[in-house]
Amino acid sequence: MAINVNRGVLDPFYRYKMPKIMAKVEGKGNGIKTVIANMSDIAKALERPPSYPTKYFGFELGAQTNIDLKNDRYIVNGEHDANKLQDILDGFIRKFVLCPSCENPETALRVKKNQINSKCKACGHAFVIDPKLRLASFIVKNPPTIDVVYEKAAKAADKVAATEDENGHNGFDAESVHNSSEGGDEDDDWAEPTGQLVIDQEEKHMAAGVGKLIISKDLEKSTEERLDMLHQYFTKAKTEGKVDGKDLLNEAERLDLKQKASLLLVEAFLDGKILEADQLKTMRNVFVRFTNEDQKAQRYLLGGIEQLIMNHESTLLPKAAHVIKRLYDYDIVEEEALLAWGEKPSSKYVSKTNAKKIIANCDAVLKWLKEADEDSDEESEEDDEIAFQGDSKKSEMKEKLEEAARRAAATKVEGDDGEELDIDDI
Repeated sequence: MAINVNRGVLDPFYRYKMPKIMAKVEGKGNGIKTVIANMSDIAKALERPPSYPTKYFGFELGAQTNIDLKNDRYIVNGEHDANKLQDILDGFIRKFVLCPSCENPETALRVKKNQINSKCKACGHAFVIDPKLRLASFIVKNPPTIDVVYEKAAKAADKVAATEDENGHNGFDAESVHNSSEGGDEDDDWAEPTGQLVIDQEEKHMAAGVGKLIISKDLEKSTEERLDMLHQYFTKAKTEGKVDGKDLLNEAERLDLKQKASLLLVEAFLDGKILEADQLKTMRNVFVRFTNEDQKAQRYLLGGIEQLIMNHESTLLPKAAHVIKRLYDYDIVEEEALLAWGEKPSSKYVSKTNAKKIIANCDAVLKWLKEADEDSDEESEEDDEIAFQGDSKKSEMKEKLEEAARRAAATKVEGDDGEELDIDDI
C-alpha cells in the first residue's frame, strides 16, 4: 500500500508516495527483533540510504540496530509495532527529507566540513541540517553516495577494499574521496540532478561514489569482523601513541560497537601492570567516554577485566579486589553495576569457576559497597534530603558512600587468605 511521503498532506493525488512500513517480529526473549522488510523500497522513495532511517529508529527507540546490506535486512532490536515505526519515520522525513520552505521531499543531502547541507530541487531553498540531531553525526561519518548504482558499486567496493588490503592499507582516505567528488568548486550547484550515472562510462565518478560506500559496507560485516577491525584500530592507536578518547569512541560508534568496545579497551590498553603502573588512572578519561551512564558497557568492561585477571592469574587474582576498587574510585564503573556483577557469576568471558574465584576475591569490596549503600538508604529515609546531581563529578550519594567507608575505616574486613583487609588501602 502506497502512502504520502508527507502524511500531513491529505491530497490523494499527491505525487510523492512511499510504501507503508512492513514490520516482521522475529525471535523471542532477549533475542527478539523487528525486521523492516521493505526498508530498501522506502529508502528509495525518500532518496536516502536505508541505513539512515534504520539508525533513526534505533536512536528514537533506544535500541540496537543491525544493517545487513548484502542480504537487504534492516533490523531494530526488540518488538516494535509497524504503526509506531511509521509515526517515528514521519519524524525522520520531517527532519531529514522535507524542505522547510516548500515541504517538498525533493531534497539532496551533502556532507561538507562536518556539516550536512541540503538543497531543494523544487524551490532551490538551501539549508543546513541541525547538527544537534542524534542521527546527524552518523550521516557526517557515513555521507550519502552520489547517483551510484548500489549493486554494481558494492561489487566495485569489494575490489577496491581487496586491493587496498594487498597494498597494506586498512580502509581508505575518506577526505580525498570526498574532495574528488566535489570537483574543487565550492559554489557549484551540487543539488541539481545529474541524471542516471552509468558506472561503466564514468570510472572517475564511480571511484568517488564507491569510496563513500565502503564506509557503510563496514556495517555489512559480521560483529566478529567489526570487533576485529576495532581491536586493530585500538592497537594501532596505542602503538603510535595517539590515544585520543574521542577518536576511539567515534570509530566504535561508526562500527556500531560502542558498548562492546569497552571490552576491547581492556585488551588493548591494560596488562599485568594495571595496578603497578596505575593504568586505570592513566586511561580513566578514555574509559569513561565509553562507560558513562551505560551499565551494559560497564558489564562488557568487567568481562574484559575478568579475562585480564585470569591471563595474569598469579599476580592479579590475589589483587582482584584492588582492581575492582579502582574501577569504582575512578568512576569508571558504578556501584550498581559492580553489585550486579558480584551477585551473578557468568561464564560469558571466563569459565564460571574462574568467575566465582574472582568475585570471591573481591568479596570485601563488594560487601563494603553493599553495606555502605544500605547505610545511605537508611539515612535518606530519615532526613529525606538526598539530592542527586547528575552533572557533578561526585553525587551526594557517592559522598555518603565515602562517609560510610570512613566510619568503617577502623573496622578491618578479613580477606579469604586470613589476613585483614583495609578497605581504605585498596
